[in-house]
Amino acid sequence: MDKISKLQIVEPKYWSGLTREAHLGWLGLTEPEFINKTIDRLYEVNYGADNIVSFVESLPTHYLDTEGPYQWMLQGADERNIPLIKASLTASYGALVGTDTPGFARASFYVWYPERYFAATSVIVGEYPEDYSLRVKEDPVADGSYWRYEVELITGDDALFVPVDDLAAGTRWSEDYGLVEQELSKRGNTVHHAGFFRMENTTSYIRKQYDVPGNMIIQGKNKPLAFAFVDQDGNKQVRWIDKLGWDFMTQFRRDKARLLMHGKSNRLDDGSYGNVGESGNTIRSGFGLVEQMENGNILYYNDFSADLIGDFALDLSVGKIAEDNRVFVLSTGERGLYKFHQSMSTKATNISWLRSDGNIKFSGDKAMLNEGQFVEYTFVNGIKFKVMLDPMKDDPVRNKLIHPEGGLASSYVYDIWDAGTTNGEANIKKVSVKDSEEFFRYIPGMRDPFTAGGVGMNSSPAMTASPVDGYTVMKLFIGGVMITNPLKTGRIIPSILR
Repeated sequence: MDKISKLQIVEPKYWSGLTREAHLGWLGLTEPEFINKTIDRLYEVNYGADNIVSFVESLPTHYLDTEGPYQWMLQGADERNIPLIKASLTASYGALVGTDTPGFARASFYVWYPERYFAATSVIVGEYPEDYSLRVKEDPVADGSYWRYEVELITGDDALFVPVDDLAAGTRWSEDYGLVEQELSKRGNTVHHAGFFRMENTTSYIRKQYDVPGNMIIQGKNKPLAFAFVDQDGNKQVRWIDKLGWDFMTQFRRDKARLLMHGKSNRLDDGSYGNVGESGNTIRSGFGLVEQMENGNILYYNDFSADLIGDFALDLSVGKIAEDNRVFVLSTGERGLYKFHQSMSTKATNISWLRSDGNIKFSGDKAMLNEGQFVEYTFVNGIKFKVMLDPMKDDPVRNKLIHPEGGLASSYVYDIWDAGTTNGEANIKKVSVKDSEEFFRYIPGMRDPFTAGGVGMNSSPAMTASPVDGYTVMKLFIGGVMITNPLKTGRIIPSILR
């Protein structure tokens, strides 16, 4: 179309029928929007829902009444393995030698444990529980810092004895039951109790802000940008959000995710905190998810494979997670996604009945291969893996170390999140203060785009909070995160990061 004037820089838009909000944005006639939920929705469209920021945002939230330290308790196991300290044929102790036959012909011998856990009548078993059982004949006797037990074999075979190697220090022993006589028995074994593990973390404060000179408003530097997306009803929507606001909100969202993921505790042994701010007041910094996982399950690897993660998840699951709830999210970087894909491809090649002809298409004399990308893996005993991209692991600013196979070493890390429950509640939760999770404020100066008349044309004086020709936008988040049971999480880390 020919220009009608040298002054023309934009051609007119044309449409018919109903004029909608989208048309106004198309014409550049709308004002900037600040809508948190819209920002969240647009973030998903632009960066994908399967990323660590979205994962953190999706976590359920536990609300506190006040900010600061918060505690939770985890029930300990009431049945345990007890490590053996030593064993002897006599109560005065003499080290066993290879030719000794403890328990031969049901003769008594003695074992020492670090605590008074078993009692008279207890039947205890070691690391080969089907081979032999020992019955505690009398209540244990304190012997220095240990407890001495007189025991005998439960057997009808007079030739049976316990191999000396099976009575080595550090072997683990547990209680099966309390065995008593048929007539006039006096007592049984005792009850074992367990208290709670008490955990503590604290809420952290983070802030972000930006300043805008007043002349940037009229120069159009924060004019709206159009973001198109499909809403929850499947309808296409267009939102116009100012560029500064978009950058601010998305970066704050990432800041919050990095805090909850990688926050480092500065709590000292005496309960105080090790840093102060420029106001001279204390800075409290809580444990992030990664730091809380350090006491969980850690595996270092040189060669990644499907069997490696399968075996690791099996160890995580057995006795801890029901078979119908063993769904694990593997959070990793771009290189980790590729490694996962390669390991699934290798696994698939070993399955003789697997068909791959669906991946190849022919057009005339040309063939096209669509390998596809493996993003899920179902292992044995109900274990299922889903992979999720964590862009933070590919951030070259935060992560510096290069992996020998290429890319950042951090990109090869797999974090295993248990998406299940502990005692009926989500195992991983955000923690925030009720009605005080986030604060979103602005300080109006001579000019701002949010206050009525903030860009001029005032017929009478308007109140302002600052004499500066411009405005400030600020956000504050108060919160933290908790892993109720860290033993239901894990990290698979390349050996270069050991």
